[in-house]
Amino acid sequence: MAQIVPPLPVVDVARGIASLDADIPRVLAFLGKSTIEELGWRRPNKSSLIIPLQGTFNGVTEQYLLRLGFSAYRGWPPSAQFVNPETLAYTHPMDQHHLPMLSSPECHVHPSYGSANGKTLQLICCSATQEFYDAAHPVESDLMWREQNTFYTTIAAIQKAMVMHYGGRFAKV
Repeated sequence: MAQIVPPLPVVDVARGIASLDADIPRVLAFLGKSTIEELGWRRPNKSSLIIPLQGTFNGVTEQYLLRLGFSAYRGWPPSAQFVNPETLAYTHPMDQHHLPMLSSPECHVHPSYGSANGKTLQLICCSATQEFYDAAHPVESDLMWREQNTFYTTIAAIQKAMVMHYGGRFAKV
């Protein structure tokens, strides 16, 4: 497959919130649940979800929080960041120990990465995250985000990497 560099995501917060509102019931039905709380998920505001994840490396299981943002959602995947559980935010480098080391070919975590617009961001390098496209990352056309995908595509891709390619926690600075 040929790699392409897709255009940068377009922010449309109202569309993102409406799409999230529509997708939550679909995802819950798919997972056989009635509420996001049954999954341990939280919705701190209309445009984000907090998802608990865990990884086990050398017999040690560690907990993480993934924050999904929906400012460009439906046309683009949700933004995704591992966050400090106390602040629900990420500040580099002081919070990098709240990031898992993932080194899957489909999902790799960078605590600090230069984006196409010159900003430095945490990058979960996965075609199911908005930051992947913000970084103007080349992608195989068959791996590009499609509007029929839901935010669960993002969660499932990162969960798979947490199970198959987790290498512990980034060091505290």
